[in-house]
Amino acid sequence: MILALLVIISVIDIRHKRIPNYCLIALLILALATSHPRFELIFFIMSILFTLIFQKASGCGFGDVKLVIVILNFLLGGSHVVDFLAMVCVGAMISISIHYLRTRSLTGDIAFAPALCGAVLAVHPLGVL
Repeated sequence: MILALLVIISVIDIRHKRIPNYCLIALLILALATSHPRFELIFFIMSILFTLIFQKASGCGFGDVKLVIVILNFLLGGSHVVDFLAMVCVGAMISISIHYLRTRSLTGDIAFAPALCGAVLAVHPLGVL
């Protein structure tokens, strides 16, 4: 179910360059419904602070920020952060390359939800999703 929702979020972001709140709420509910909650208060506070700093520096959308916060705090947990961020970098480079090949420019909106959701799939065991 989570896998399907991650795919839906990616497709919506590719088509409309936005991540609807109802998708994020559904992902949060599904993550909380799993038998292994991964929430840690200190990690939650730190991830929000660092994600907001990153948003200010990069100018990425708040949908991406909210998606990262849900993924890190309720789906993956702190133990997978380094692997997740490494895979996000790989996915982001692919997204930027595809955007550049299509538009011959680095300006405009780039869909990063596929990189974020793909990183979850790369880091998280598929049997759990």
